[in-house]
Amino acid sequence: MSAPRYSRGRVVLIVVALLSLAGFAALTWPTLQELWTRLSAGLGAGDWAVLGLAALVQLGGHVLRAARTKVPIDNVRRGSLAGQFRHLSIGYLFNVVWPLRIGEVVRAWLIAKTVRISFLYTLLAVVLERLIDVVLVSVAFLVFVAVVGAPLNGVVPAAAAVALVVSVALIASFAALVRENTVLMRLAWRATGWLNHDLENRARFKLWSAIFGFQRFFRQRRQLVRYGVLALASWACYLGAATMIAFTVFPQLSLRNGVAATATPSAVVSPSLGNANPAPYVDGATSFLEGSSSLSGTAVAVFAAAAWAVTNVPVLLVAVVALFVNWARRTGDPLAGTELAPADGYVNKLGRDQDISGSITHFLDAYFQRQHLSQVLHRLEVNGNVSLVQFFKGGSNAVTLLATDGTELFVKKMVPLEHAHRLKNQHDWLAERADHHQLVTVLRETAAEDHYAIDLEYRPSSVPLFEYVHENPLEECQAKLADVWDYMYGRVYQLGPVEQRPQLRDDYVGERFVLRVRAAAEQHSGLAEAMKGDQIVVNGQRLDNFDRILDRIQRNETAWRDLATFQSSSHIHGDLTVDNILVDLPMRDVLVIDPSDDNQVRGPVIDFGRHMQSLLYGYEFLNEDSTPVVLGWADGAPEITYRDDRSARYAELADYVSTVVMPKHLSVAEQRSVLFHVGLFYGRMLTHRVVINPATALKYYAVCVQALNRFLDQYELARTDARDDIFGTEPREGQVLAT
Repeated sequence: MSAPRYSRGRVVLIVVALLSLAGFAALTWPTLQELWTRLSAGLGAGDWAVLGLAALVQLGGHVLRAARTKVPIDNVRRGSLAGQFRHLSIGYLFNVVWPLRIGEVVRAWLIAKTVRISFLYTLLAVVLERLIDVVLVSVAFLVFVAVVGAPLNGVVPAAAAVALVVSVALIASFAALVRENTVLMRLAWRATGWLNHDLENRARFKLWSAIFGFQRFFRQRRQLVRYGVLALASWACYLGAATMIAFTVFPQLSLRNGVAATATPSAVVSPSLGNANPAPYVDGATSFLEGSSSLSGTAVAVFAAAAWAVTNVPVLLVAVVALFVNWARRTGDPLAGTELAPADGYVNKLGRDQDISGSITHFLDAYFQRQHLSQVLHRLEVNGNVSLVQFFKGGSNAVTLLATDGTELFVKKMVPLEHAHRLKNQHDWLAERADHHQLVTVLRETAAEDHYAIDLEYRPSSVPLFEYVHENPLEECQAKLADVWDYMYGRVYQLGPVEQRPQLRDDYVGERFVLRVRAAAEQHSGLAEAMKGDQIVVNGQRLDNFDRILDRIQRNETAWRDLATFQSSSHIHGDLTVDNILVDLPMRDVLVIDPSDDNQVRGPVIDFGRHMQSLLYGYEFLNEDSTPVVLGWADGAPEITYRDDRSARYAELADYVSTVVMPKHLSVAEQRSVLFHVGLFYGRMLTHRVVINPATALKYYAVCVQALNRFLDQYELARTDARDDIFGTEPREGQVLAT
């Protein structure tokens, strides 16, 4: 039979444990010899048998403690009681030979590594278990002191009182964290923000998953009752073993002396942070027993030695054996022989089979900032209604996530109740077009007391158009954009004539644009500063600032009339950014998602404005860029400097849409108006950006001002260059706009 093969970590554990135990034995050898001399001289054959039985009762208490630890661990992933007992015994070994109860950390690490769950969760479970023990022992000890009198001139009661206060404070802090105390959440958010991005995300994920796990555990009343019963049963065994030792060493005990002797092992060990060094233990036990009872002499020393031996020797022997036992066999490989669905790794947020923290970065950031929808999503996860797989950072009041119910993956969109009508419109819009294969299929809707949500089909074979256009030849990318517009004009739009609607224009610009920009400035001091003055410098270019450029646009008769001139449609998409278009790879079909048909102006020009919001100014790049935006002053004007990462491919596609697609479908007035709508969309989003990501508000404003200036430049160009007749009354094929 071949010798068992151990992993590198297992070998390190064995070597460290055995060397530590050997060093402990060498350092304490004289004391151990003295203890053995006392026991051999003071105990008879029958007494040794009783001590052996007491040792078994003590080990029984450890088994019950392991079962107690198993209760919250099984809430994450089930394991065996034998495995928990092995980890407990090895932890006790390190507690004996090292100070500061380092064995509890070792024990938590062994559990987490073997069962493959969160180390932070297991560590908190073990620490909470120990804090509860300290509270139980300290309270019992203080009651005992109050009844029989304080030993050692009050020194021990003071230590017990301090241990009690500290333990209760730590338990209360833990409870506040699990209950998502706002102060602690924001403190955690700020503290983790000092780390680099990767460490920040991992730390937030570990903390969130631990909160999630304990919230799930504390919701299970039967498990809590079981946990409490096992805690009391384990302590009954410990006290039973101490009682057996007491009545063996002291055959005739009064009630007072019997209680004092029984309490001695717990009083000496439990509230302390030190190790089980035999000399201090025996001295402490002797002092405690002599101070709290009428017992003294050689018998007390024998009792102290016997208590130390029963408390430590059996569990050390078990630990040495456990070091060489392959405890990993008890769980095996939960993945072996099974084919995991894509979502399996995401259902158990405390599992550590794979690192999923990177897929929910934005959720973690929003959760610790206490944003409403992130809290709703967390509650749904805790309740088991949905499991978060991936969280998408959006630009509206909705959040979008990839989720699973354990059987299928689906996309969930959620909004607060005050915005439910908008998402309801999207649900109804999609439901009415359930037969359109170019549209995502809506599965269901949910109306709750604090949110509204819809679930959409998830096609794992689809990729974002953003990725597709940056990985494929230009001709294929242009064809995909053409497919989108062919679909919109062929199956969605119900077109009316090109008409002037000045009142609708005025209401739209005033309500959806101007008022929203001013409302955002009231919440963002930097934005208010940037809006001061008639001019602004954006990335080195001097432009007319918001109020001035709007005034100039309104005073330009042709420009202002063009904004009122558009072809209406009873149905539009309303948010046709590149972000909202996918490509289904097997058939290379376009898939349109996230309609938002709630605009006052309803016509294809709105969809083109959204489309060019991406292609002309890199909307998707702006959302992903996290470099700082600098606000300063240059020659008496506010100056905004930001990183503009729009790709060359986006520039090529913008040119294609403006010279080929738009002239095919839009009047000249509508083509010129597209730039204004681009600026309007960036401006109207500011009220949301200053809430969800204030750091990006200034670059959104900068893009807004750039687009407005660029819109008006078309008309200035027409007046200064009469030879360029691009502003006729009808569009021409191949017409080039000032883009």
